[in-house]
Amino acid sequence: WPNNEGDQAFLLGTQPGLKFDQTLLTTKAGTRIRLIFRNSDDMLHNFVLCAPGKGQDVGAAALTLGVEGTAKNYVPDSPDVLFHTALVQPETSDTIYFVAPTTPGDYDFICSFPGHSALMKGILRVEAK
Repeated sequence: WPNNEGDQAFLLGTQPGLKFDQTLLTTKAGTRIRLIFRNSDDMLHNFVLCAPGKGQDVGAAALTLGVEGTAKNYVPDSPDVLFHTALVQPETSDTIYFVAPTTPGDYDFICSFPGHSALMKGILRVEAK
């Protein structure tokens, strides 16, 4: 993508208490997105975009990764995982680039670090072009 800009940029951060600083992001189907995930918390977090309604299933699957969890950024191998960051250390960030789904809908995003997904979640709302 020219200048690594994308069509739309999101800056998503964290808040104390296992929360993202935004719980609703809105875009159009097929938009090229640059997402900057900034972890200002004191523990590890990630961003995982999931298929509609599948965030808690992905979070539960992350719990089963066991000793492989860290190496896999606590992201399970699942068709319900669409895009994800690495595990982001406190006071650092990660940037990912992806094309928004072409099917309109509400796509779950979670932190899949064990125990976080029940509280640390939001929606990427994909609207028709």
